[in-house]
Amino acid sequence: MVDPKELSNENETDEEPKWDYTTSRDAQITGAVVIGANFLVLILFLLYKYVPAVHLFISGKPM
Repeated sequence: MVDPKELSNENETDEEPKWDYTTSRDAQITGAVVIGANFLVLILFLLYKYVPAVHLFISGKPM
């Protein structure tokens, strides 16, 4: 059987995975930009669908 102290020593020398960017400030900014863009698309769609003037401005055709 393996000594538990040897296992813990092996884990301490391992590097963290390079794909773990969960605490990165850049990832938070990117996520905020994506969410903001989604809200913008949602607002534009709702305005296009329910406000005749916006529909006319975007498509050039009346509802």
